[in-house]
Amino acid sequence: MKPFVKFIVVILLVSCEGDSKNSNIALSNFIKPEYSFKESLFNCEMAAGKTLNSVERFIPKFVDSFAKIEGGDDEELYFLFPVTEDNIETQSFDLLLKYDEVTDLDRFLLTLKSLSFDDIATCDNSKTVKNSFRLTKKVINNFPVISEILHCEYKNGFSYATMKLVIEQFTDALVKNNSPVEIVYSEEDGSNISFQWTNIFTSLESRKDFVESWQALEISKEIQEFLLEQSTCQSSKIFSQYKVL
Repeated sequence: MKPFVKFIVVILLVSCEGDSKNSNIALSNFIKPEYSFKESLFNCEMAAGKTLNSVERFIPKFVDSFAKIEGGDDEELYFLFPVTEDNIETQSFDLLLKYDEVTDLDRFLLTLKSLSFDDIATCDNSKTVKNSFRLTKKVINNFPVISEILHCEYKNGFSYATMKLVIEQFTDALVKNNSPVEIVYSEEDGSNISFQWTNIFTSLESRKDFVESWQALEISKEIQEFLLEQSTCQSSKIFSQYKVL
């Protein structure tokens, strides 16, 4: 990391000491993520006697019905199936909706209900809204993709505002090394305590190659240290992600 960047980061961290809570509030009011879309994730379990074929038959009905309900046309729907030891689990999966307005989420839920999707799978009823934006300019559109999701929490006195410079150094390093990854940062609506970090790769092999090449970079160790100082993350979960809308 360049010396002047280190200096700036140190100033930010020192400003959080002493009356760190008040300093963090002031900094958070000044530096905020520039969100560009919303996300909602639903955890689902396949109903007894139903299979992936049942879901595949449902998808065209959903797409046709959803398009007929008045609303926006920029929504994206994905099915995420857990990947464990190179195997794809199909009895449980997640539905990921990307959208612009909360009314789009209402349209989505209404469509699922009208088509009796609960006969195929039982999904949680949470209407959690996450505000999101891409940390990288790279967008991977060749589906299916591998999606790696981490749920993290900021340590006391830290937030996106204190993390921003580290994130910028990280994304700059990705660009410099032409890394084949798309990254999405998300925070739950109304909260700046926790965040979700999503890495998207073209394949499991691409993810493996990225991890190896990133860890070989000297700057990766410095960035990891700063990230660990400011946040804690659960173990990542890996999914095979399919786009249906």
